Amino acid sequence: DSQPEAELSTFEKRIPCFMPLSSLLWVLLAFTFSGSGVAQKVTQDQPEISSQVGKSATMNCQYETSWNSYNIFWYKQLPSGEMIYLIGQNSYSPNARDGRYSINFQKSRKAISLIISALKLEDSAKYFCARNSQRRWCGVQRTGYETDKLIFGKGTRLIVEPKSQPAASPSVFVMKNGTNVACLVKEFYPKDVTISLQSSKKIIEYDPAIAISPGGKYSAVKLGQYGDPDSVTCSVEHNKQTWHSTDFEPKKTIPETTPKPMAYENSTKAEAPVTCQEPQVEPGKVNMMSLSVLGLRMLFAKSVAVNFLLTAKLFFF
Repeated sequence: DSQPEAELSTFEKRIPCFMPLSSLLWVLLAFTFSGSGVAQKVTQDQPEISSQVGKSATMNCQYETSWNSYNIFWYKQLPSGEMIYLIGQNSYSPNARDGRYSINFQKSRKAISLIISALKLEDSAKYFCARNSQRRWCGVQRTGYETDKLIFGKGTRLIVEPKSQPAASPSVFVMKNGTNVACLVKEFYPKDVTISLQSSKKIIEYDPAIAISPGGKYSAVKLGQYGDPDSVTCSVEHNKQTWHSTDFEPKKTIPETTPKPMAYENSTKAEAPVTCQEPQVEPGKVNMMSLSVLGLRMLFAKSVAVNFLLTAKLFFF
């Protein structure tokens, strides 16, 4: 074997390869119950970090092991819970690199860092560090890729913020469904925002959820239940200005009445001459058409708000 004996663990060096099977079994049992087993701890001491699009982010991991040969892996957890393998580091290899992912490995300190460069919005996720062991026995390396369980840290959540850009004012909408009211705040920058729902009959209110929109700005939603939903209004403080809501609920209008045409007294009278005139569109019909379009927009906006809320809750919780 090309690796020096110093790479073998103390326990492995104590056991000669020619030891009888029965004696070897007793030694293994004694080693297992003596409290001198291998520590399995993996620590990630950064619950959450943030950076901007185009910059880099570094996530740290420390581990405990008495083995000399092992592997460290980094995984990305999607909002669905799926774990995606990113990059791995062998304890005897140089720092690994794969595209935008690179490793800073310090074996003497039992520390390893994942570095992601040229950050994108879609890099926002939770990242996990995991360790397994490569074991040597009587000069033969036993690799645990296939069967050894991975020991994971608690993970680090990375939030990638949009790059610096000019201030953008929000659009504010209120949507109502029974006693449920949602205030949707769309496409604003910078991130700091205060959302307030005003009502004299509040039942319950929830903290707002903020997410990054596909356009690289921020959108937010605040939900609540109220005994007087029709009177609820929403105001938003952003960039030292106050913005008020647009009500998505269509207002009821009184339909205009059109006088019926007079009937002729008898059929012997000369019929009125037929003339061609430009069609006249009644204001009442225009209002109803506008309300119909607004109603469709309202339904669409509600579906967008629900999808946005689900996405925000998956991302933040």
